[in-house]
Order: sequence, then C-alpha cells, then structure tokens
Amino acid sequence: MKHSVNSVNSELIPLYEVSCDNILLLENIVSEIDSAVSSKEIEWIETSNRHAEKIRKNLNNHLNSNYKEDIQESIIAFDNYYETIEKVSKKIIKSNHFYHDIENDTKTLIQDYNKISMLLKNLKSKTKDDIEKNIDSIYENTNFVLLKGSYIFFIWFFTSTLIIYLVYKDIKYRIKRIVEDSKEIARGDVDFEKRLCIVSYDELGQIVRSLNIFINKLHKKHEELLEAKKELDTLYITDRLTNVYNRVKIDEIIDIACKKKEIFSVILIDIDHFKLVNDTHGHLVGDSILKEFATILKESARDTDFIGRWGGEEFIVVCTQISKEDAISLAEHLRTKIQDFDFTKVGKKTASFGVAVSRENDDTESIIDHADKALYRAKHGGRNQVICYE
Repeated sequence: MKHSVNSVNSELIPLYEVSCDNILLLENIVSEIDSAVSSKEIEWIETSNRHAEKIRKNLNNHLNSNYKEDIQESIIAFDNYYETIEKVSKKIIKSNHFYHDIENDTKTLIQDYNKISMLLKNLKSKTKDDIEKNIDSIYENTNFVLLKGSYIFFIWFFTSTLIIYLVYKDIKYRIKRIVEDSKEIARGDVDFEKRLCIVSYDELGQIVRSLNIFINKLHKKHEELLEAKKELDTLYITDRLTNVYNRVKIDEIIDIACKKKEIFSVILIDIDHFKLVNDTHGHLVGDSILKEFATILKESARDTDFIGRWGGEEFIVVCTQISKEDAISLAEHLRTKIQDFDFTKVGKKTASFGVAVSRENDDTESIIDHADKALYRAKHGGRNQVICYE
C-alpha cells in the first residue's frame, strides 16, 4: 500500500494516534469494570460507557481511510466484546460472583478481549509500518529529488520533522502509559496480577521498574489484608461455640433461596430437655453437648445442606433442591443418629424436628414461622419426632 506525503499528514499519523488512544481506552474499560465487579456495584459499569463511545467514535471517524476493512472488523469485534463484558459482569454481580455458566461466559469474554486487543494493536502496527515505508520511500527517491535542488531542504526538513514528531509521540505514549497506570495505583484500582510494561531501558524504564517493585510490596500487603478479611468474614458468619453457620448467615441463605424462587426446605431442631443438662451438669457440659450435636448434624446431612445454630439449643438445616418427602426422610435420619449417639456425661439425648417446605410466596420470616409451628407440635406431641408443616 502506497501513501503520498499528504496521506502521512491527513490519514496515517492521526490514525496512529487514535490507535494508541484506543488501546489505552480498552485497558481503562477492563479496569473500571473489574472495579465494578469487585465492589458488586452494577451502576459503576456505566462509567466505562464513555470510554466505549470514545473507541467507537475514534474508529468511525476513520472509516473512509485506506484501512476501512480493518476498522470495520475492529468495530464489530469491540461491540461484541463490550456487549459480552457488560452482560457477564452484571450476571456475576447479581449472582454474588457465581452462576451456572460462568466458566463458559468467562472463556467467551477472554476470547473476545484477545480478539479486539489484537485488532487494535495490529491497526496501530500497520499505520506505524506504513509511516516508516513512506519515510523509506522518500529516501529511495532522494537521487531524483537531488536533481531538484530547490526541494533538498524541504525534504530534509520534512523528514526530520516527521521523525522527531514520531519519536515525540512514542515518548508521549510511553509516559502516558506510566501516568495512567500510576493513577490506577493511586486510586487503589491496580491489578496485582499484572505489572507495568517496561516501555524502554532508559530513565523511563527505571521509573517503571521502581513502580513494579512498589506494586510487589503492595501485592504482599494486599494478600495479608485479604487473609485477614477472610478470617473476619468467617467469624462474622460462624457460631463460635459449634463452628456451624450463625443466624446471620442462615438468614442470608434463606433470603437468597426465596428470591430465586427455588424449592427448598427448612428443618428446625430443638434438643429435648436441654435445660435439665445445664441445671444438672453445668454449662460446660451443656456446651460440650451442643458441639457434639452440631458434629452429628454436619456428618449426617448432605454436602449441599447448610447447617446453622438458630439460638440456644435450637439448630437449623436449610436443604436446597429437595422434595417434601426427602426433607422428612432426612429429618428422620438425623433424629435417629441423635437418638443412637452417646453424649458426653449425659448419655442418650433426643431432639424434636419441625420441617417446612417453601412455597411460591414464602419469605424468610414465613418459612421459619412454618418450621417453628411444626417444631412446636413435635415438642408438645411427645418430643423425639418429626412433624412437617401442612
């Protein structure tokens, strides 16, 4: 592809600048949407729209250039990528970072990103190569130009100016990359899985290396904070005595299940005559009984069930995707395991069970109320039995 000197001014250089800008804008989109997903804020995704519109505008402004096919392909690939990342990000946030098809959606998103990133970089590379070809072409025709002595200075001046301009643009681009990445660090949006690109081996390169060392230190501190947060999160949702979920977490699990309109069951369990254990043997023995009781529930329930301490001597089991008959059968299984177990110092103990199966309009309060009513019937009907709410 041949370009005149005028085309260098009117098409190639502006397109080269736009290509550099589009690559930066794409990285900004990824960063801002990552922040939205990490913060679980769907509204934050909208802040990336201005970058997306800028990319589309940059590409559409050069549709009439000699790179029309490349630009059209880039526009289509970008629209596919942005539609995918917007859809997947919202699904991740709404599903609390997990849903059934997240693995396939993530693979599609990575493929779309790699494609648009490659197209934008190829467009930048093509324009840069064509600029260099124009410069080479100028030099190849120097012998002819020399015969036109009046043009010698013009060619020298134009070539030198163009080279200086390209060098300036390249340095400006590299500095812009460093500044943008540094701003991310200042905002706390840095991606610890990547490092700043070594843009050169001069003073700029030294600056980047220093920033990467700083990021490494931040990464280490960040990991320590994540571990501390993980421990705090565990403490927040776990009953300290029995090491099962506490009421806060169980309420959250039931609320999510109700909103999803899933069929699930709640089994409310009360240890029979537990007050007599505390009165006779003391609270330390009572605590030991509660720990053993929780262990029986964890070992005897299904892997998909959620075990929690509801309060005092009451425990709760939330069973997802289970029929009424299976829920009753599971409760009977748990009742038998408890009845046959020899508890520390007190020997045999029993428990009463109230089962409730979710209905279409149930919420957390209503299904717990149903299970509690069934438990009340079980306790006042002789204890050590399973009653299902009808």
